[in-house]
Amino acid sequence: MNLPINVHCREAYFDTLNILKEHNKNSQVIMHCFSGSLEFAKECIKQGIYIAIGGVVTFKNAVKVKEVAQNIPLESLLLETDDPYLTPVPFRGKENQPSYVKYVAQEIANLRGISFEEVARTTTQNAKRIFPQIN
Repeated sequence: MNLPINVHCREAYFDTLNILKEHNKNSQVIMHCFSGSLEFAKECIKQGIYIAIGGVVTFKNAVKVKEVAQNIPLESLLLETDDPYLTPVPFRGKENQPSYVKYVAQEIANLRGISFEEVARTTTQNAKRIFPQIN
């Protein structure tokens, strides 16, 4: 149907990627709530898959997600909140909400040593490529 595919993969990373390689023909793919390694992220990106990162990146011990956020191309990155779960710092432990995505963007900007505006602009452009009805 050529619609985006949103995948939440947990601990079946390369199995999931192999299924997508075999069966997906025309759809953009988003790895929602990404929790895999940098190696897995790079393999996804080779396939044109977007990596979506949420509030977990703000958690002190989220080493893998921070490494991914810092090292993948911005053109392959999406921001998300996973509302109502995985609320970013400084609201961790409370119900998440879409407006908290700015904390995800700020953390990624800090990790990469770039501006918040650059992260916001590029990830918004990425979202518009996947979902052209967004204006």
